[in-house]
Amino acid sequence: MDSAPQEKLTVFRRTALWLVLAVVCAATLETAARVDDWLSYRAPMLGTYEMSALFRPTPRGWRGVPHASYVKWALNAEGFRGPELKTEAGQIRVVAYGASETFGIYEDPDMEFPRALERNLNLRLAPDEFEVINAGVPGMRVGSGISFLYDLGRELHPKVVVIYPTPTHYVGVTHPYCGRPIMLPQPPAVAWPKLRVAERIKDRLKDLLPAAGMTMLREIAIAWSVRHGRILDRVQPQSLEALDTDLRCAVAAAREIGAIPILVTHANRFGPKPRPDDYYWLTGWRLQYPEIRQSALLDLEASANARVRTVAEQEHVRVVDAGVVLSGDPANFADHAHFTNRGAEKMGILLAGAIAETLVAGEPDAHPGPGSSAAVSAALP
Repeated sequence: MDSAPQEKLTVFRRTALWLVLAVVCAATLETAARVDDWLSYRAPMLGTYEMSALFRPTPRGWRGVPHASYVKWALNAEGFRGPELKTEAGQIRVVAYGASETFGIYEDPDMEFPRALERNLNLRLAPDEFEVINAGVPGMRVGSGISFLYDLGRELHPKVVVIYPTPTHYVGVTHPYCGRPIMLPQPPAVAWPKLRVAERIKDRLKDLLPAAGMTMLREIAIAWSVRHGRILDRVQPQSLEALDTDLRCAVAAAREIGAIPILVTHANRFGPKPRPDDYYWLTGWRLQYPEIRQSALLDLEASANARVRTVAEQEHVRVVDAGVVLSGDPANFADHAHFTNRGAEKMGILLAGAIAETLVAGEPDAHPGPGSSAAVSAALP
């Protein structure tokens, strides 16, 4: 009797059994992850559960979803990270306008720099006199949230707007965001469910892999991303011009809503003297922007901060040089540029001093500088 068909059937059955076991194991792990989310954060068992659900697109740009929460992040009734807003009763409101560094990623709850700023202002000047609104939206360009600034002015009447730009948002950008029409993202044709256990496995691998192994994997991912594209050795002049225009646009918008703008240079973990672990962190940073070399990232930071200082001088705006004061101390940063609790507290102290001085002395000179009128007309909602 020919045993070949019987052997093939046996192989098929074994393969099918292993596939069934793999599916059962994956389903068990995914179910365990979802139960853990429900027990820890009261997350829904079904559907997606991810940070992007904190925000939604609107005809006037991205906005926080009222009462949305994800893991440690929670938004209030107005869609801002932080405590519920107080009824307007004469308190001085300060808006912190920026991206993920402002919103807060690695800090513990209530330790992000807008909260540290509020605590330090009230300690420095008068208890409960100041209320700081965290208007940070991860990924928001300083020039793409101008309508957001106008809405904040109309609804909250802030006295001060702290503008903290992210230079890497301008990698490869040739035109300013200010004045562009708001483009709402198209929903995907098919929304595939995401495995929650996959994120846990990825995080666990990051913890287990040595730095050299993680750097190698990042280098492979970067090489694959740019295999058909051009790599930038330096930041393009057009990118810096776009940032310059957007900074002036944000300053003009802050003044239009009756607030005092304060510009802040961007801080990062890298100092003038190289450290042994710099390459590890730079490679992680470049993974987000593979089209630009690691050295060019640092050049972009320096060039962008120089632009911030120039705009501040020409527009007669107070500048807080966090890029000088906080950069270079790894204890201030959880990655390349996002703060630890310590770094956020230092940023809050630094900003509180500048705001206190500004409110006492006023703006250096409230007259608009060169290029401001063009920015205002482009920014009008």
